[in-house]
Amino acid sequence: MRDIYLAGNPRITLNYESPSSFTRNAQAEESGKPGFYTLLGQEFDLAPIPDKAYTVELLYYFKPVALSDSVASNEFLANYPDALLYASLLESEPYLMNDARIAVWSSLYDRAIININTSDQNSEFAGVPLSMSVTSR
Repeated sequence: MRDIYLAGNPRITLNYESPSSFTRNAQAEESGKPGFYTLLGQEFDLAPIPDKAYTVELLYYFKPVALSDSVASNEFLANYPDALLYASLLESEPYLMNDARIAVWSSLYDRAIININTSDQNSEFAGVPLSMSVTSR
């Protein structure tokens, strides 16, 4: 998960607390507008306990379904077909005994992976300033 917040204007970012400090520090027994969350198993706990219905939005990474006989397409094939094509061609060349083409497919595959990583980094840090929060007790 990358971010969790209460939807609205303005958005209210929920701050993570570990399960042990959640019950001690996050007003876990009070009622009101949530400001904290923790993960317990596969569930989110919010604190204070929501006093009404709120819309919570998540920004997260997920693991795409792998390609197989029963899965003909996934996010990688839809968004980065060139990387899959070059990887397949690179893997096939030793079996085809065409070693001269390995360098070509390797170079194109490396370039496709660099483009994927650059795109991922640009979307993750797209103009958002770094911020620091200090907590004292």
